Amino acid sequence: MVTSVATIGIYTVITILATYFICADRIYILDQIEHHLPKEWVKRLSQNIRKISKLLGGYLKAQFILIGINFILVLIGLFAFNMFGLNVEYPLLMALLIAFADALPILGSGTILIPWAVISSTQGDLKLAGFLIGLYVIITVVRQLLEPKVVSNEIGIHPIFTLIAMYTGYKVIGIAGLIFGPIIIIILKVVFETLIDKGIVKTLLDKK
Repeated sequence: MVTSVATIGIYTVITILATYFICADRIYILDQIEHHLPKEWVKRLSQNIRKISKLLGGYLKAQFILIGINFILVLIGLFAFNMFGLNVEYPLLMALLIAFADALPILGSGTILIPWAVISSTQGDLKLAGFLIGLYVIITVVRQLLEPKVVSNEIGIHPIFTLIAMYTGYKVIGIAGLIFGPIIIIILKVVFETLIDKGIVKTLLDKK
């Protein structure tokens, strides 16, 4: 993770700059597209972009819902730790910090909870370390159970296909694939919407 910080920084800077240039020159870019492409292509491209934007908005909403659930679970867990006599300072601040880490691609709540548990165990507080690992397992299981259903409800894709996209993304590019997998399936759904509605195999066989 430490060695990938530079790569993440480069990708972040490039993404921010590309977003700025696209937004600043969007009129020029659209004019060039309309000038060089047939009107039917431009119309279809515009429709697809609007659909993709709407679905991506739903996907982001689903992620915010999951982050909110994660925040509530962590906050309840940290306050419960204090009830069991464990010394957890600033539980609200820590819950916010863990939720923020959970919102970042690649990182996740384990970026804070696992090192915290390791540090606690090295300091001799094995009870707190065990509770932190238990909390991490609980929020991870809850997220994995809820994510396919919540995401599928927002983007209009069946949970099984959302789960397949997440698993495939994870196997191809790692943890980040859990986020980018559903985004890719959103784009594919919009681009091949007509083919999917008619039936992919049926359409291909009819052409033959």
